[in-house]
Amino acid sequence: MNLTFLGHSAVKFEIGNLCIYTDPYLQAPVDLAKLPQADLVLFSHGHFDHGALMARKLYDTWGCHFAGPAKLMHWLHKRRKIPLDKLIAIDHGETIVFKGLEILAIPAHHPLNRLGKTIMALFARSRAPGKPVNGYYFGGYYHAGATIYTPLIAESLAGKVVHTAVLPIGGKYATAKPAEALRIAEEIKATRLVPMHWQPLKDQVFFRYQSSDLLNLARDTGSVVDVRALAIGEVLPAV
Repeated sequence: MNLTFLGHSAVKFEIGNLCIYTDPYLQAPVDLAKLPQADLVLFSHGHFDHGALMARKLYDTWGCHFAGPAKLMHWLHKRRKIPLDKLIAIDHGETIVFKGLEILAIPAHHPLNRLGKTIMALFARSRAPGKPVNGYYFGGYYHAGATIYTPLIAESLAGKVVHTAVLPIGGKYATAKPAEALRIAEEIKATRLVPMHWQPLKDQVFFRYQSSDLLNLARDTGSVVDVRALAIGEVLPAV
């Protein structure tokens, strides 16, 4: 098992014989043509920077399955013409089994303010549903999607072993700050924390914090969580 960071919130997970991508908003230097074929793509929600607007291109390239909130799956069928038999709806607290792998949808809290909504409208230019927002737990991994701190995350993962949590740290546009990400990781007893959702997306879309801020915070507070800040394309083997 391993994960590969692909920039922003995009991560490739290899678990057994499965190749799973989460929120694949793929930009240079990542080349879609050179990536392994997906078995499943998980979308947390429909905002442009989480890859849903690329779904048709991904389907034409990989012919894979997609899973995400029911509202978004309906939109992908209606607006992106993805066949229904390739779409799997999963909402908060629900579990699906994909080729033997259990995947649990974890609640996220992504309360965009007026500025965030304006930016989404300017760059997305679509009506892909931005709510609800899912995080996902599978095979000991937790990918948070886009969220600020909410106690629902720890409640939903109670009793689950989380060896690696992939959490947003950018601190703007309704995403967690480093302190919130570290708090989430500690509450769910994650062994490692991979920061995401902090790199600039467009010239006008910057985030407040970077991975160095999280590393410094973890060091200064003596956190037991092992922070693994990854470069684009870097692979992190399972614990």
